[in-house]
Amino acid sequence: MSGIPTTALNLGALRDTSGDDRRQAFENFLCRNLAQHLDIPPAHRIARNRPLYTQGIDSLTALTLQRTLESALNIPVPAHHLLREQSVGELAATLSELVDRT
Repeated sequence: MSGIPTTALNLGALRDTSGDDRRQAFENFLCRNLAQHLDIPPAHRIARNRPLYTQGIDSLTALTLQRTLESALNIPVPAHHLLREQSVGELAATLSELVDRT
């Protein structure tokens, strides 16, 4: 399980974007990363509205994803955000808020 290079997310552009555009960018980034971390075949997709745990994320995958997100965003991402019963869309909104706070 290797992480996506941080160049896959333009943090400067994200900081200048707000609302639905930023959330959509985070959702896309999360879906690409989750597909890699969960080894999902290209013909399948990550569901943006289903809880992460129902899509195969476990504690080890969550920690790997956490490191990828922290590296890409250059901010701490608490692990509990990845282990709660939330969807990709909800996690994208949480990440957007974390970026705003820093």
